[in-house]
Amino acid sequence: MARILVVEDSPTIVSSVEWLLRQNGHEVYVARDGLTALASVRAFVPDLVLLDIMLPHTNGFEVCTLMRRNPAYNSVHVVMMTALTGEADIQRAYSVGANGYITKPFKDASLLETVNSYLAKQKESTVGVRPGASS
Repeated sequence: MARILVVEDSPTIVSSVEWLLRQNGHEVYVARDGLTALASVRAFVPDLVLLDIMLPHTNGFEVCTLMRRNPAYNSVHVVMMTALTGEADIQRAYSVGANGYITKPFKDASLLETVNSYLAKQKESTVGVRPGASS
């Protein structure tokens, strides 16, 4: 079971994604704006962040940039989950440190495939110690 932070301001999308991930055995946390997302990452280090770009207070690009500045979060995979489909937006997401990019609307199977893929990569890249934890 993985800890997944869903950062999304649309109640409909949050409800759908949260249900889907819980049905697949994941522990799901929700943040509805960028500032809450950053506080959530500090409070517990998730295994994966599904991050919308267009958010209140601090956008997803800024959230990802701030996460990547802290080495404690280097192993956390960030997948942008957004309605923005332009090449410039996709390039910017990767340039600020996103690991993946999925566009809305998406199919449940596609989202699950993406989540499982990045969780597998995250598991391969860690050596059993949570970021920020002492051994």
